[in-house]
Amino acid sequence: MAAVGIRDLKTHASDIVERAEAGEAFLVTRRGKPVAVMLPFTVDAEDLILAHAPRFIRLREEGRADLRKGKAVGWEPLKTKVRELSSER
Repeated sequence: MAAVGIRDLKTHASDIVERAEAGEAFLVTRRGKPVAVMLPFTVDAEDLILAHAPRFIRLREEGRADLRKGKAVGWEPLKTKVRELSSER
């Protein structure tokens, strides 16, 4: 992901938007610190946001720990069970 400062973003907005439209993502910085992200519209922003959300990360880690302890069902067995139940209808 390319980084672009706010000053450069203001100066080259049209070019940067065209590049984003073509699929490039940008990390927007202010005084060298990240403040925003500019993504092409084709990127699933919800997945990107969830991947970095502390609460989601904690829940995902807890779920993986439960799976390792045998307290949860893995994805493949769950899909198999759903298919079995669907075929019974």
